[in-house]
Amino acid sequence: MAIIQKVSGYDAILAQRARRADAAAIAEARSQARREAAQNTMAKSDGLRSTLATTIANTGADQSQLTSQLIRTRMAEEAKAKAQPSKWYI
Repeated sequence: MAIIQKVSGYDAILAQRARRADAAAIAEARSQARREAAQNTMAKSDGLRSTLATTIANTGADQSQLTSQLIRTRMAEEAKAKAQPSKWYI
């Protein structure tokens, strides 16, 4: 003999509300976790972008300094060569 248990309509409505509330809480927790993950990713991305921009700027400045130093060295060598008496025309 099987025992059939009937749930009142009110109890069924309360159970359904509880299930919906649980599902909503889970959805909100997932949404919050996704939001935090997106914020962390954006923060890391901004940090990397800043580091790259600084590195590129420093590289450009270093390249400019090296070019300037190379030009000064060449000019000094040329001036030194012009100042020496020519061995070929003595």
